[in-house]
Amino acid sequence: MMQGCYLLLGEDSWSKGQYIEKVKKEVLASGNEMMNFYEAQDKEVIVSQVQDAVDTLPFFAEQKLILLKETGLFKTGKKEETEKFETLVAHIPDYVVLLIDEKEVDKRNKLYKTMKAKAQIVEFHFSGEEAVYQFLKNACKEKRLSSDEMTLRYFIQKMPEDMAYLLGEWEKLISYVQDGVITKEAINEICIFSLETRVFEMVKKIVNHEGNEALEIYSRMIQSKESPIGILVLIARQFRMMYQVKYLLANRSPLKEISAETKLPFFVVKEMSEQVQHYQFKQLEDILEACLNTDEAIKTGKMESSKCVEMLIMNCLNG
Repeated sequence: MMQGCYLLLGEDSWSKGQYIEKVKKEVLASGNEMMNFYEAQDKEVIVSQVQDAVDTLPFFAEQKLILLKETGLFKTGKKEETEKFETLVAHIPDYVVLLIDEKEVDKRNKLYKTMKAKAQIVEFHFSGEEAVYQFLKNACKEKRLSSDEMTLRYFIQKMPEDMAYLLGEWEKLISYVQDGVITKEAINEICIFSLETRVFEMVKKIVNHEGNEALEIYSRMIQSKESPIGILVLIARQFRMMYQVKYLLANRSPLKEISAETKLPFFVVKEMSEQVQHYQFKQLEDILEACLNTDEAIKTGKMESSKCVEMLIMNCLNG
């Protein structure tokens, strides 16, 4: 029987949701679910109210469930509330199961250290390409859909590392396909790729000196109301990761080790290992400096933001 406090960490909202639903079924007695379930999120999380929920005995049941999401208590600035919550966590009665859902926490935070000592910490991260591929392969069998491995992996690689987002796009895709056949063309037609994926594709065009294609991708992003600053941040991140990959390759690190070190998917590292052959370290350093200069130009109002980033792309192409 579950009891006590559980801290749920990580960005994988889909896996967290699956876990929370499983806990609900285990803890909440049939017929009394609403009476024995308390949920609060963000500013709704008031420790005194949570304490009242903890102190209230279950209604015709052995246990009750309390779910708190993004409490803000694991960050600085809420000392009094945090201290009250530490006391609450330290004295959870046996009839309460407390789930605390946080995307990220400061592990130097005193409350986190208390949770580490008093609670169970469960982490939820993206499963990785291989696990997702097997999941989609099985889903195809269940739905009697046809697709090949290359196409399914293409779909996965175009999606962000977020199962909720990925499955949302998957549902759109399978409702769109005709004759039950999933193709690369169908994926390109119906799915909305993440901003990270589109910037990754644009940088590939820059590396290959395909200027018109790179600027076309950028133009489409601007037309779809993406933030030039957001695009700039991702361009800088891409070239910074390329610099790191080049450095690790120079030290003869295997690609699998580089993937683990950089926390990038293996296929991304493999592609970057080919891209960095086009650059000397000095060229990558110059591009990163140009990114900083572009950021400064935008913040000081020297040029309109979308034009600034367009100029950066053109300079990268000419570099």
